[in-house]
Amino acid sequence: MSLLQLEGVSKKFGQVVVGEAITFQLMQGDAVGIVGPNGAGKTSLFGMISGDISPDSGVISFEGENVARLSPAKRARAGIGRTYQVPRPFEHMTVFENALVAAQQGARARGHKSYDIAFGALERTGLGPLANRPAGSLTLLHRKRLELARALSTSPRVLLLDEIAGGLTDLEVNELTTIIRSLRADGIAVLWIEHVVRALLSTVDRLICLASGVVVADGEPKEVLASDAVRFVYLGGKRIDEDAS
Repeated sequence: MSLLQLEGVSKKFGQVVVGEAITFQLMQGDAVGIVGPNGAGKTSLFGMISGDISPDSGVISFEGENVARLSPAKRARAGIGRTYQVPRPFEHMTVFENALVAAQQGARARGHKSYDIAFGALERTGLGPLANRPAGSLTLLHRKRLELARALSTSPRVLLLDEIAGGLTDLEVNELTTIIRSLRADGIAVLWIEHVVRALLSTVDRLICLASGVVVADGEPKEVLASDAVRFVYLGGKRIDEDAS
C-alpha cells in the first residue's frame, strides 16, 4: 500500500488553475522531485497535501485514509511533515526550542522523548553545536537546516521539501543532499520541489513536471528532463542544464 496517494486532485483560485486532476503516489522510501516554471502550482500542491489549502475535488490518501479535509496539525501528527520555501523559525527562541516545539506539537512527544527527538533532528542536520543559539541569529544555510530539523522533529513518514537548496553555495547544497539521501534509509518518503536541478538528480529516482497545475511528465529524471513536453513547457524549448541552479 502506498504511503501517500493523490487521485484527481484539483484546485482553482478564481480563473487560475493551480491543480488539475493531479494523480500520483509515493511509497515508503521514495524520493520524488517536483519541477516546473514559476506559477506552475508546485507550492499549492504542497499546500493541498499538508492541509494549508483545501482542494476543490479529488482524494488525498495517507496510509489508505482520505485526509483531504483534515487540518494541517492533524496531518502533521499523522506523519506528513513539510518545510517552507522561506524558513519560518521562532526567531526569539533557541534552535533547540524550535525543534522541541515541533516534536511536542507535531510528533506529540512528551518529556525526555521530545528532547531526544528534537536533539536527534539537530544532530542529523548538523545543528547540534548551535542548539542554544537564538534562531534569529542564524545564517541562511543554518536557517534552511533548522527548517529541515523542525520538519524531522515531527517524526514524518512523508517529508515535503520546498526549495530547501535555494540560495545555497555548491558545497552547502552537497551537504544538504547528503542529509536528504540519508533519510531514505529510515523509510521516509521525500517529495522535493527544487530549481537546483543537479541537487534533484543526485537524490531522487523520479521527477514530476507541473505546468499550470497539470502533470506534463512523470518518470525517470533524465527522461523527464529530455522530454519535448518539459523542454517547451518548463524552459521554452531550451535544453535543461543538469548543472542549473
